[in-house]
Amino acid sequence: MTYLAHPANVAVILARHGADEVTLVAGILHHVLEVTPRAGHRDISGKIEDKFGVSVLTLARAALEPREDDRGHPLPWIHRKRAMLTQLLTMPPRAIDICCADEIHQCGTAIAVVERLGDEYLAPHGLPHGPAAVCWYDDLAEALGRRLDWPAGGMRRELMSLCARLKAAFEAP
Repeated sequence: MTYLAHPANVAVILARHGADEVTLVAGILHHVLEVTPRAGHRDISGKIEDKFGVSVLTLARAALEPREDDRGHPLPWIHRKRAMLTQLLTMPPRAIDICCADEIHQCGTAIAVVERLGDEYLAPHGLPHGPAAVCWYDDLAEALGRRLDWPAGGMRRELMSLCARLKAAFEAP
């Protein structure tokens, strides 16, 4: 169910912040590319381009968080996030919209897991624990604030608000 809910939630977040149709579609399909092993990218990319066009495919690719190293081995969470911060420096603004919407969804998920189940349940959901999560969202918000060509301040504020809620959830007894 997460496989379906995640891209749908990213699309809802993008729509709420006024994203255009190409960004909405790319926001959904970037998740498909992220969960597809590198060996299958050529095939799935061809299908996306045939059905949705090169603009959607290019934008979806620009928003990808690296999941594997050059040999196809899974990257640890912290390495993926470091690579994402580097990519943010040159990423087009609509790709940043997608990444930020994705992180808003992830942070909201982390809050729900911590508040309902406890922070020990973050790892099975593929989410980091405590200080690592808070540090990531702080670093991301700071990096987004440096992109003066990215006009989506509302998304950044929403992410910062969620980060504050996540900090509070970790601190709650």
